[in-house]
Amino acid sequence: MDRTRRALDELELERLDGLEGLEGGFLARLPRVAADRLLAEAIRINLPAGALIYRDEESPRLIVVVKGLLRVFVTSVDGRQVTVRYARSGDVAGLALVLGGPAPMSIQAMTASLVVALRVDTMRALLARDPGVASACAEELTRQLHELLADLSDQAFRSVRQRLVRQLLLLATPDPGRRLVVRAAQQELADAIGSVREVITRNLHVLHSEGLIDTSRDEIVLLDPERLAEEAGGRP
Repeated sequence: MDRTRRALDELELERLDGLEGLEGGFLARLPRVAADRLLAEAIRINLPAGALIYRDEESPRLIVVVKGLLRVFVTSVDGRQVTVRYARSGDVAGLALVLGGPAPMSIQAMTASLVVALRVDTMRALLARDPGVASACAEELTRQLHELLADLSDQAFRSVRQRLVRQLLLLATPDPGRRLVVRAAQQELADAIGSVREVITRNLHVLHSEGLIDTSRDEIVLLDPERLAEEAGGRP
């Protein structure tokens, strides 16, 4: 049994525990034969929080998220970062790299994550000869473009507070006590909305004083998600 086969066997064991992401996301929109071939050659990767799975200008990687949260970000020449997209269960990251080659962007795990890396050369071959694969990839890239345009309009037209609140709602996940919790550093929040850490600290303090959030050293609890969603403009 070779290394890839062992990885796939582990993936099957995980699937028994509920890998809805692979069944309801990007791969599910591909023709079944194409999706099966990609998964047959896939490699399963466990990523710790903070791990970089793709760096600027490296050889392209094609990643499908099974569990966890990834972010796609760009870095300025002076080291500042801006998050341009998040990828959750079922989402694909790196599809544009398959078509356009290496790009000045990076992909990082925000939380401990389980992903599968698909073979880039296989995807390119499928794109070249299967119209169904080409159509599904075009739809996915269009969807990502629309999300990016919506985020750009948020950055341009909403206040820092509104952008921060929306970011908290985007990143929030339920904990065992059914609270919505954000586990992100203040600098990460600043990078995500194009601000600076001092401004984020000040706005978090105000939100805390208003009873909308609770903060500790390593997490932010959303105490009133409904009010926060209203403030964010109804589109968390």
